[in-house]
Amino acid sequence: MTIVAAVCAVGMRRWRRMSLRRAAATRAGSSPDRAITIRSYAEMDEHLVRRWCACGGYLERSGEGTRENGGRRFRVARLRCQECEAVDEVFFDTTELLQ
Repeated sequence: MTIVAAVCAVGMRRWRRMSLRRAAATRAGSSPDRAITIRSYAEMDEHLVRRWCACGGYLERSGEGTRENGGRRFRVARLRCQECEAVDEVFFDTTELLQ
């Protein structure tokens, strides 16, 4: 009985992690198509402070860059999880950014 409970617990943990990864791949900012429109860099900072890794760990910035695609301008924040060390990118649409 203990073995069955352990196998179920491992299975549930794996299912939860997979669900969190799937949700992270489709959340706002996960790709240029899902870029978050911002009007100031302060909005970008506010969003990144609230963003967490799919594993539940804290994401720290590891860099930023600018990309252009199809007449749109993006600011891309690169983040690294302190727990699982996964690397993530968050896309912000800065085409209409007020300087």
